[in-house]
Amino acid sequence: MRKTVYIHVGYHKTATTFLQKSIYPKLKQQITYLSRKRIQQYLYQVRHKKLSEAQILELRSGIEEMAEPEKPLLISYEGLSGNPMSMREKIKDNHTILKDLRRVFPEETYDVHIIVGVRHQLDLLTSLYVQYIHQGGYKQADTVFEEWERLGVLDGYYYFNYLEQVKHLFGSSNYYLMQYERFRENEMKELTKLLQYMGITEVPEYSPAKVNRSYGTMQVKAARKMNYFLKTPFNPNAPVPTKRRTPVSRVILQNKASFTLHYKRYSLPESLQQVLQAKYESDNQLFFHHYGIDYTKKEI
Repeated sequence: MRKTVYIHVGYHKTATTFLQKSIYPKLKQQITYLSRKRIQQYLYQVRHKKLSEAQILELRSGIEEMAEPEKPLLISYEGLSGNPMSMREKIKDNHTILKDLRRVFPEETYDVHIIVGVRHQLDLLTSLYVQYIHQGGYKQADTVFEEWERLGVLDGYYYFNYLEQVKHLFGSSNYYLMQYERFRENEMKELTKLLQYMGITEVPEYSPAKVNRSYGTMQVKAARKMNYFLKTPFNPNAPVPTKRRTPVSRVILQNKASFTLHYKRYSLPESLQQVLQAKYESDNQLFFHHYGIDYTKKEI
């Protein structure tokens, strides 16, 4: 009998972290949840490395040692859907990651189900850019997105194309699609549907997901200017070294006083939004036709 495995691949910014912290750890009676911390070394290899057959076997063996024979296995890590913050010239794309997951969990031994959370690309990518600023980035949005386009990062958000690869590798019915916008509208309903897909009938007690207030327009502008002078992984040649793990700009700007003085929701430049809308238009039309989620239009 094949072992059932659920792999929640993300995407980023689709409530994945909330599920990892507030829901999945409470399912231990019904399912074996291997947190990111427990299998960090394995996840890193799947996400970044070109894997030989010997390495694949080693990964499989290591994960199996932590699994419970009588329970389904759950792995959740949004990095499996891609690496948007990478500064490397050659990034392992999310299609290759899927192929390696299939190699780690071959069809003859494992019944693998892929859980995918999606969100309108403009909203998701805006949130990722703000995260880049949070982490010490200083470049204008146009420059960052040009780099992401060159590195192939933006190609990871063709949802229809990605789900076709999921179905090709794991089976036409072995996936669960969660829409972030619906999750925000009715959290309990969407949680119930997700857990039922995994054979779990009741949602455990939990605290509702917190909506973190991100940088607004003023905070993004101010943080970019501060970050320009501070040495971070995104700005290694800056003149001012710092030992802080959290950028100084975030300490100053990510607080109630800053938001009280001035807050307007940050949006990418209109011209960049139009470029992104056009980039994903054809794929989004196919996505809507096959999955009923309409990301073809968004007010700019």
